[in-house]
Amino acid sequence: MPCRTPPPLRFLGSVEWVPMAAVAALLAFAGACEREDAVGDAVFTPDVIGTAALPPSESDEVSLLADGRVACVVDSYETRVRCLDAEGAVAGVFGRKGEGPGEFDTPAYLARGEEGTVGVHDLGLGRFTVFEPKGAYLSDVLAPVGRFEPLRSFGAVLSGVEADIMVMLGVETSGSLMTRYDVNVATGEVVREEASPAGPWDVPCGEVTFGIPDRAEGWVFVACEGHMVFVGDTGEVAVLRAPTYVAELPDERDVARREEMLMALNRANGFPASTDVDERLEEYRAAPKRYFLGTRHQLVDAAGRYWIATQRDTHEWSYLDVYEDAEYVGSAKVRDRLRGFDLLGSTLVVLVERQVGAGDSGGIPDRGLDWYDIGDLAGVRNPG
Repeated sequence: MPCRTPPPLRFLGSVEWVPMAAVAALLAFAGACEREDAVGDAVFTPDVIGTAALPPSESDEVSLLADGRVACVVDSYETRVRCLDAEGAVAGVFGRKGEGPGEFDTPAYLARGEEGTVGVHDLGLGRFTVFEPKGAYLSDVLAPVGRFEPLRSFGAVLSGVEADIMVMLGVETSGSLMTRYDVNVATGEVVREEASPAGPWDVPCGEVTFGIPDRAEGWVFVACEGHMVFVGDTGEVAVLRAPTYVAELPDERDVARREEMLMALNRANGFPASTDVDERLEEYRAAPKRYFLGTRHQLVDAAGRYWIATQRDTHEWSYLDVYEDAEYVGSAKVRDRLRGFDLLGSTLVVLVERQVGAGDSGGIPDRGLDWYDIGDLAGVRNPG
């Protein structure tokens, strides 16, 4: 992939003015281009095997069900869940505003059931509900803690994590960043409660923000400036910086989406939508984007490989980086602007915003799902 031009300088009258964060970004571009060249041979573009259009929503959640052909998303404006197949046909639409069985207050997270079901975690009700894809209500169970985030799949036991509130607020702590909970889906009994490793780890920029457990007894943590911490099941630690990390400043499309998110959070918390938004957007514009797209945009697949959606480029293409045994394997290049993803076997599903102007949306990006065959990943390895 060719090197991109550095972000433009801003001018105030006759005086050239560059925020310090922009200076850092400019200085990083030479190294960033070198890193991109170094990993170029490890980028692969999987084949699209299905696609579906989606209605507008503030949620980027997507869950690929056990057959691999159906994926479910959250329609936040309708307070419901929609499931579609790879041909674009609707497989099921269910849920509505309420507190009764099968109803939602704030459907926030989705998880895949081993028997082809879909689980919906409702933050407002503190409840995890299991449905058939066509919408039949099966069961529900209370979450063990208020900030519970389920992992991507569940069987008789539902696993999830809770982040330390001080870490979420940006306060450094020497304690554990996360706590893992395993819950019996039938009874609600917490069968496991375990704190994550506490560190400290040798991360040059110092900030470790969020982690997920792997499929053994280890963890993977994301940190600042493209760093990650891999903690093995016997306690061994590997700290590395993503070889694909580029210190890019947000573009106006990024800023517009951040503005929507901030206003939605204000409304959800009972404040006027515009409260402090301008000040926070100025800070956002001046700081290079982090490496990872978000804390929900990472998973460990059945082979033990770690997948993470990145903020690299995200215009006509987006990239998911893949790691195995704490080493970079390669990057899956997918079309359009990635907002969420899930993975099952050799099938990858990606929730995207299409390019503005690709449809008749009047300047608002269309949303869609793309299914990919990633079977060729087995032949991709870090060329270094």
